Amino acid sequence: MEATAPPERPKNLCQVADYLLSPQSGLKKRDGVFNESRVTYFRGKGAVNALLKPVFRQSAIGKELGDLTRESAAELLGSMIPHQFFLKVERSGDHPHTHGPGTEPHTHGPKNQLSLVQYQSFGEDGVFVWRYEGSQLRSHLMAGGMLLLVLAGVMFPLWPMPLRLGVWYLSVGVLILIGLFFGLAIVRLILFGLTWAVLKPGIWIFPNLFEDVGVVDSFIPLWGWHVPEEPEKVEKVQKVVTRKAHDHGAHDHAHDHHDHGAHGHVHTEVVSEEVAQKITKRRPMVEDAADEDL
Repeated sequence: MEATAPPERPKNLCQVADYLLSPQSGLKKRDGVFNESRVTYFRGKGAVNALLKPVFRQSAIGKELGDLTRESAAELLGSMIPHQFFLKVERSGDHPHTHGPGTEPHTHGPKNQLSLVQYQSFGEDGVFVWRYEGSQLRSHLMAGGMLLLVLAGVMFPLWPMPLRLGVWYLSVGVLILIGLFFGLAIVRLILFGLTWAVLKPGIWIFPNLFEDVGVVDSFIPLWGWHVPEEPEKVEKVQKVVTRKAHDHGAHDHAHDHHDHGAHGHVHTEVVSEEVAQKITKRRPMVEDAADEDL
């Protein structure tokens, strides 16, 4: 079934589609392959949830449509299908097949391979592929700007002399700044090596030069002592784990003393830095798992 050219789309439905495509909607989208082209698809339940969010109700189109229920939101989304904002599809991995009794079901093709459903209707459990791309004004403006920049660069020999001279001075200034930056990086590294050899842990000039801070903050303070890269969290974990090991050993000692007399002993285990670092690593959480809704 081939998709025909969409009829003229109503303005209010275009506003709804623009909202669903925006990051504010929170609608989860995935990439798939439809008619040998890369497309974006979503699940109907996510679209309904997006229309029930307060951010949509407070928008201009949301106030125009009024308070929506799940049923009315689904009906609104269903009215967008004839205008081909999106089309209902099915994924090849959603319907496993068997080749006879006693055989395990398996799927044909990758899960992101999409095929058009003949009967087009909206449902929360359905999968839909976007056919509406939203306003292309920004893309057209960016393409036009890039074209103008290329033409301006090609026609540089035809520029007036003052403009060409200004570009030359600007280029030389940028090259000087880059050279000064690399020179400063080399000088501070040499100074750190000298001070580290005679006065550990060493001194950095402009210690925040490569930190993720603003331009001005990169040059504040003027100098500072080298800070070892060993994280404080590892040291704290070492102390906590060692203390627990000591308490556990003391408990075993008291228990052995009660059962076997005064021949018990306390056994504490020294926790290495490597073990402490492994403990500090965050365990995988449920929210880190891949989203199975799509």
